[in-house]
Amino acid sequence: MTLSGLAPGATVTVRLSSIDARHLEWQSVAAFTADEHGRVNLDTARSRGGSYTGVQAMGLVNALAPTTSSLRSRYYAWDRAAADSFTLDVNAGDSHVGSTTFERRYTAPGVTQSTLDLATAGFIGRYYQPAGSPTQRPMVMLIGGSEGGLGLDFLAAGLASAGYPSLEVAYFKEPGLPQTLSHIPLEYFVIALRWLQEQSGNDERRVYVLGGSRGSEAAELLAVHYPDLVDGVIAGSPSSVALGDLPDQTDPAWTFEGRAVPYTRQLDQPHPTDNPDAVIPVERIHGPVFLACGGIDRIWTSCDYAHAIIAELKAHHGRFPHVLAEYPDAGHLVGAFAPYEPEAFVGAETALEGLHSDSNAIALSQVWPRLLHFLATTSH
Repeated sequence: MTLSGLAPGATVTVRLSSIDARHLEWQSVAAFTADEHGRVNLDTARSRGGSYTGVQAMGLVNALAPTTSSLRSRYYAWDRAAADSFTLDVNAGDSHVGSTTFERRYTAPGVTQSTLDLATAGFIGRYYQPAGSPTQRPMVMLIGGSEGGLGLDFLAAGLASAGYPSLEVAYFKEPGLPQTLSHIPLEYFVIALRWLQEQSGNDERRVYVLGGSRGSEAAELLAVHYPDLVDGVIAGSPSSVALGDLPDQTDPAWTFEGRAVPYTRQLDQPHPTDNPDAVIPVERIHGPVFLACGGIDRIWTSCDYAHAIIAELKAHHGRFPHVLAEYPDAGHLVGAFAPYEPEAFVGAETALEGLHSDSNAIALSQVWPRLLHFLATTSH
C-alpha cells in the first residue's frame, strides 16, 4: 500500500482501525516521513514511532490492539463467514488527508470447515479443506500446547488457504476429554490420523503432524511409534524430551499402549539426568522434520531442545531433510507459525514475548514462507 500526493518531507500519521466479531474496536498507529516524491510506501517505509517502529510491511496489522485496556490479553475475533473490514486514516500534520478501507478473510475463498466430535469421529477437532487442492500436497494434523482445546484455528485456516488440508485436534480441556494434560494416550491421536488419511481418498497423500510447544512432544512421539501413519514432523517451540503432566509434573503427560511414556521433571534439560529415557528418539522419525524456535523463549529453552533434536537427526537421520528456523530475538510465540494475526500480547510484558514487542511478529513473517517452502519441497 502506497500513500501519495503528500508534501515531500511531511510527517504522516497513519491509523488503522477495525471492529472484530465481538464488536470490539482495535487500533494501531504509525508515523512516517514522506519521501522526496511525497510518497510513503508502507512495505518499505520506516515507522518513526507509534504502535511499532522500523520497517514492517504488515506492521499496522501486527500491532493492532483493543482500545479497551482491560482486554489486553484477548485475540482479534475473526468473522468466519464474511470478510473483516479495516479502515486506514492518514493525517499530514494536523490535517486529515485521506482514508481507505480494505478487507481480510479468515480463509481463502472455497475453503470449507467441518467440526468433528467424540460421538461421530472418536475425537474432537476441526477440519479445513481447501478448494480444489492439488493431490500431491500433504495433509497436516495440528496438535496444540498447554492452552488445551482447539487453539490452532488460525494456523489450520492459513495452511488450508495455502492448499494444505488441515485437521486441528483437541486432546484435553474439552467436554468428554481429560481436563488437564495428563495421561493422554497416543492412541487417541491415531484415531484422528486414520480419519485424516481417509479424507485423501486413494491418492495416498502424505500426512505431516504439526505440534506446538507441549504438542511438539506428541508430534514427535507419534512419528516415532507410528511411522506408517506419519510422514513428517513440524514442531514449533519444541521440546526434545517428554515432560511430566500439568500442572504438577508428578505423572506422565503421555501414555503408549497403556503404559507411561518415560518423562522428566527437569525443565530446560535436553539430556535429563533424572530419567534419560525421557529423551524422545527422534532418529526413528521416518520423514522430514521442520523446527522453529525463538532465542528469547521464556517458557522453556526451545532452541536448546531444537539443537538437541537437530544433532540427533544429523547423527542418525541422513536421508531425510531437517530444517531449523531459529530466530534469536523471538519468544515462544514463534511456534505459532502463522503471521499477521492481530493479538493483544504485542507490547505487553508476558512470558510469550521476544526481545522487543515486535520480535515475534517479524519472526512469524519470516518463518511462514519457510514452512510453506518446506511443505512444498518435501512432500513428493
